[in-house]
Amino acid sequence: MTNAHVKSALSARITDYKIPPVKDALVLGRESPIGCLAMRRALSLLIKAPYAHVELDDDTVSDILVRESLLKRLPQEQLVNFVLSQIKPIMAADEVLHLELDVEVIVSGGGT
Repeated sequence: MTNAHVKSALSARITDYKIPPVKDALVLGRESPIGCLAMRRALSLLIKAPYAHVELDDDTVSDILVRESLLKRLPQEQLVNFVLSQIKPIMAADEVLHLELDVEVIVSGGGT
């Protein structure tokens, strides 16, 4: 009987943990592995900025968690329409997607 040589190796890629782990919004699928309540609790422990909860009655998307400050520049209805028309078609019901949103607001003053 011969003696087998056993070797093992380990490698790791190390990067900074990003705080906050969520920049602008999360879209939770109806069958996602974490529920909205648990995700909201986790966010409240990790992030000081408040997140608004938008519940949807949809077969794929169940919830959107979005930074409240974004809803000052973007109507909630516009966000929901964007998620349903642009995100939902590329999303599975068991996913949680992280969104980085670019919101541009154009303001013009009235003449006097």
